[in-house]
Amino acid sequence: MIDRPGIAKIYHAQSLDEVRQAYDTWAETYDVQVVDEFGFRAYEYVVASVRAHLDDDAHLLDAGSGSGMVGLAAQAAGLTTIDAMDLSVGMLEKAKARGIYRDVRVGVLGEPLDYLTDSYDAVLSAGVFTPGHAPPEAFVELVRVVKPGGLICFTLCDDVTPLGFIEEMERLASQGTWELITMGEPFQSMPNGQPEIELRIWLYRVL
Repeated sequence: MIDRPGIAKIYHAQSLDEVRQAYDTWAETYDVQVVDEFGFRAYEYVVASVRAHLDDDAHLLDAGSGSGMVGLAAQAAGLTTIDAMDLSVGMLEKAKARGIYRDVRVGVLGEPLDYLTDSYDAVLSAGVFTPGHAPPEAFVELVRVVKPGGLICFTLCDDVTPLGFIEEMERLASQGTWELITMGEPFQSMPNGQPEIELRIWLYRVL
């Protein structure tokens, strides 16, 4: 049986500090457990979903970067200017060590972000909008930091969609903040570890 202490702690966390501490502790073994053992590939799917819409020199923000898997996939796809933001210092140290990010800084999705308005051509986020993680209120700040015409591409837990997300996504669309480009089919997030968890990729254009 596969041990999954990191996932258990995070999904049942009662506060932001608990989430941060769990990821800090998990940082050393995260890649081996989640990617190698569990088969997590959402970061590759997010990059593949947005790649055709981006120039090679597009400025990207990896929001909730964790150890930097989205950045690795983006670099492999020929994207060259990528910044990382996460709440966990431990995970950011792993991301920074990869040498693929232009800028690495601590930030919390759902709170004001330390980036200028219209800074990025796209925000990418994989495995972040799921139980115990970032709230739907995070979308407002992500929209703010993306240029008009830019993109926001993210996974959203689909087997049990966290409360408030669909309503917030529809609210932003109805008020002309963003428009839906594509909604992907559900897929298993971690087929070798927790096959019951499904994600769906959403791609929006900021208006």
